[in-house]
Amino acid sequence: MTPAELARQLLMDGPGDAFCDPCLALACGTTLTEMRSMAKTLLASSASFQQDSTCASCRRTVPAIVYQHPKCAHCSHPFDAGDPGLLMGGERFHVHCLRRLITDETIQLSQTLSRRSRELIEQSRRRSRSGEARFD
Repeated sequence: MTPAELARQLLMDGPGDAFCDPCLALACGTTLTEMRSMAKTLLASSASFQQDSTCASCRRTVPAIVYQHPKCAHCSHPFDAGDPGLLMGGERFHVHCLRRLITDETIQLSQTLSRRSRELIEQSRRRSRSGEARFD
């Protein structure tokens, strides 16, 4: 395994734990200069790798890199490795969360229309009982 692959794997194995370049270089057995280059590459390669300010290993307040699981905009749970989710409006959703959101909106619309329909039927019945025949 190359130092770059090892650094990537170390970060992915501990999501949420940020590591500074010196700590990653030591763990991967590479130079600090090479690790800085690898960190820049990781940050540019994926939105899951982000900049942080505190290293989880040495506890110093220094620039560090962290792997964050992408989370669903509805339930805030991370995505599984095989579930990329669906992107809608710039936000990522689990398939079942998006289906639920869409279904909830459809159900709410259906209930509103049903309520309005019952009101119109009742209004028509009242007019029929009172002998009032209005045709609009």
